Amino acid sequence: MPSDWTPKTTLKRLRTQIAYNDERIFFRFNWAQPDPGGWLHDMLVYRDGSWERFAEPSPWVPRRSDEDHTGFYEDRVSFLLDDGSVEGFEQFGGWLTAHRGMRSLPSEVPPETVQNHDHFGSEGLDKTDIRKYIPQACAGEWWENDWETIRPQAELEQLKSDGVFLDLPMWRAHRSNPKGYGTDHHILDYRHSDQGQNTYTTQSWTPDDGPELMWDPAVVDGGALDYHEIRDGSIPDQQDGTYALELDDAVEYDPSVAEWEGAMIPRRPLQEPHGSAADWRATGTWADGEWTVEMWRDLQTGHPADTTQLESGEVYTWSPAIHHSAGKRWHWAGYPYKLGLGVEPEYSGSQYTEGTAELVASEFSGETPSWSSIETYTIPLVFPGILIWDDLVDANHPRAADVRDGTVTMWELYENDPETFLVAEEC
Repeated sequence: MPSDWTPKTTLKRLRTQIAYNDERIFFRFNWAQPDPGGWLHDMLVYRDGSWERFAEPSPWVPRRSDEDHTGFYEDRVSFLLDDGSVEGFEQFGGWLTAHRGMRSLPSEVPPETVQNHDHFGSEGLDKTDIRKYIPQACAGEWWENDWETIRPQAELEQLKSDGVFLDLPMWRAHRSNPKGYGTDHHILDYRHSDQGQNTYTTQSWTPDDGPELMWDPAVVDGGALDYHEIRDGSIPDQQDGTYALELDDAVEYDPSVAEWEGAMIPRRPLQEPHGSAADWRATGTWADGEWTVEMWRDLQTGHPADTTQLESGEVYTWSPAIHHSAGKRWHWAGYPYKLGLGVEPEYSGSQYTEGTAELVASEFSGETPSWSSIETYTIPLVFPGILIWDDLVDANHPRAADVRDGTVTMWELYENDPETFLVAEEC
């Protein structure tokens, strides 16, 4: 019997506020997430005489009732941002980045095939899977998107130099929140991390020898969390942060201390970030079944090679997503919006989007926004399932010609504006 991977709801409402001053832009997000423990992620657990990795999905994600709950995956919020350089993003948002062969899709490319590819394989990026990329990274017409035809590295570097990439900042409940940062990425031929150092690293481990690191017993008794307590409902308080293993609180793993039934240690220790990867500061709090997350960065970061630079009076395309307790395609994604910094944008969509797909970031003075005076937008996010760019440009799609010409948008293809989504969900 297969697992039931359908979310409890196929629509999420993301309440969003956006503000900026002379130096920085700020986002504030709020959304309902009643399941507790979304800040636990990727744990190593000792049971029945050996160490196991408890990665995904979390116990509260829909699954078969008889499956062993051996997963922990953090909640996240992310968004894609473009200054107009990526063709098709204004019309199709994140659907532009999902393609045949990507991990978690039925068409997922086997690791050995990826490793044998000139660009993605051992002689190039040295990857074992295909992740998000934009069609412009591929040879052919702008909309053609075969991962096997990725452009030569010199052409990719020129595209990147021209700003042809999607900015992808992300707040992570486990891997970045305790450090007070987000993580920063960009999409061209792959979903790359920005230059510098992110907020987390990965420790090696083996089933027999265990992990490299554990908590200092002076910080966490026994050097580890207790999986059984967490499984039975005693979830660590998100506010105290002891669910995350800070390198400053870590010591070399000692089996005489932490090798006990149910001992649980994060596989992803946290570290201080730097460089372009640390452009976004962020903080999030879970309370009463809701997340409230704030993210902010300088308008001009000094890292134009992998980060979209922002200016007052300009308009950008923006598309958010939220992720709950699982990775890959198990998330909710927004359609593309036009975001004006202090100006009213004009969206080129259809009658269905008139007045609903344009957002305005409010200008303020001072160090931080007074959120009570900033307009709130309710953004509907939908579960994308396995709909990908290949489906939209396929010759059998009834509007493939319009998609390829960029004369139709995701809004028009499905004839849904935010009000339509909200009514459908409430019915």
